[in-house]
Amino acid sequence: MCVARELSSNLRDTIISIRKTSEELNQQLSQIDKIINDLKHEIEFNKYDVFRGFNKFIQLQNALRQRRIIKNEWEILQPLIGYTGNIEKNIDKVHSEVVNKELSYKNRKYKPRVLKSVVNS
Repeated sequence: MCVARELSSNLRDTIISIRKTSEELNQQLSQIDKIINDLKHEIEFNKYDVFRGFNKFIQLQNALRQRRIIKNEWEILQPLIGYTGNIEKNIDKVHSEVVNKELSYKNRKYKPRVLKSVVNS
C-alpha cells in the first residue's frame, strides 16, 4: 500500500470515528437525561424519610455528574465535528481517487517517444 493510500484511509477512518463518537455521546446524553427525568418525577410524586430522600439525592447527584462528564466530552468534540463535516462529504471520493491512481500506476508502461531502442532492451 502506498503512503497516500494509507494516509487517505487513516483520514477517512478518523473522520468516521469522530462522527461515531459524537453520535454515541449524543445517545449517552439522551439516556442520562431520561434517567434524570425519571428521578425527578420519582422525587416529585413520592414521599421519603430522611434516609431514602438522601439516597435519592445521591442518585440524582451521581446522574447529574455523569451527565456533566458526557456533555463536557461532547462539547470538546464539537470543533472537530464542525471541521470534519465539510471534509466528510468528499473523503470517500478523495480516497477512491487515490486508490485508482495507485492502481493505474501499477499497470503503467512506458512508451518511448523518440528512442525506440528503449523498448527493445
